[in-house]
Amino acid sequence: MRRTVWLLPPLIGVLAWAASSRADEAPTNAVAVLEEKLESGKVTLKYADDGHGWLESLLAALNISPDTQVLPFTRSSLQFDHINPKAPRAVYFNDDVAVGAVHDGGLIEIIANDRRDGLAFYTLDTKDVVKPRLQREAQRCLSCHGMVNTLAPGWIVANITPTADGTPVFADPAHPFDFTDQTRPFVQRWGGWYVTGSSDGMIHRGNVTAPDINNPFDLPEGRTILDLSGHFDPKETLRPTSDIVALMTLEHQTGFIDRAAALNVRYSDAGLDDLVTYMTFGDEVKLPGPVSGNSGFATQFSARGPRDAKGRSLRDFDLKVRLLRYPLSYMVYSSAFDALKPDIKEKLWRRLYDALKGSDQGREAIAILAATKRGLPDYWK
Repeated sequence: MRRTVWLLPPLIGVLAWAASSRADEAPTNAVAVLEEKLESGKVTLKYADDGHGWLESLLAALNISPDTQVLPFTRSSLQFDHINPKAPRAVYFNDDVAVGAVHDGGLIEIIANDRRDGLAFYTLDTKDVVKPRLQREAQRCLSCHGMVNTLAPGWIVANITPTADGTPVFADPAHPFDFTDQTRPFVQRWGGWYVTGSSDGMIHRGNVTAPDINNPFDLPEGRTILDLSGHFDPKETLRPTSDIVALMTLEHQTGFIDRAAALNVRYSDAGLDDLVTYMTFGDEVKLPGPVSGNSGFATQFSARGPRDAKGRSLRDFDLKVRLLRYPLSYMVYSSAFDALKPDIKEKLWRRLYDALKGSDQGREAIAILAATKRGLPDYWK
């Protein structure tokens, strides 16, 4: 399914020029660092004969856990012709990199937060070769990621209405992606995604397809499920899950990354206020009941810390009424946050502090960050 985005050619040209003209500069994202190590032989990737090829070795090299796996199944990415509910696309992520893979696909797709360019896109050919190479991309990836906003490309978590074979149905073809994050009611989220684990009282749009092609937007209620057996061959993904906690976490950080990228391109007080509200979860839709995943994601995510002397971390989950326990986003540790312009960051620190200092949990978040991040303004300490 090809898409035309009329405003993209100038942006594509600029980014393609930037990528080529800066090829010899020091790496500014985690994938570029790995690329240098692969070229020098300091790191090698291992090809698996189980059908996953380079995938698991690549994830390990990028410090991404397979437990982060979430599974969209609509025909709506670069390898749309390989994707359907019986062959979902697998997405894996950490704070700064996301990797997408399709079983029997020709490419592994990668997006990375970049300290200089905002975002960087790469692909890795799935063929078994002596020396695999990461290929810097622009045009092919921007045809979708350039739709996130008019200022900068972004990460995507989208709600898409799927038919039984995974074909996406768009209410407005000019704006095909219904982007979703923590601000959206759950009943409007996750069309075209598998969602596993448990979520008391939650209705969403995951795990279902349109039963009537003539009325595709009249979807049945989606519910979180424990088991994906019967939907597809679990051997075709690294994990048999599409963990709801991982999906909510990916949603949260995608919303942060895209807001921060837009603000970095064009500052406005309204944009800064929106980012502050988002980072302090002031606009988060509360959970209707307790949520739990069914992979190892929540445990490994929280274990990454960092923690203060009292053992507290901004990565600690709540999962009873909200996603995270403390009202400050862990994305303050990400390269996307560090890449904010100094004058924007100075204003952001002040507004975050002012937003947090008035509540007990907010003051706890201040104390955690003061103990775990360098370079804070003195008033945080």
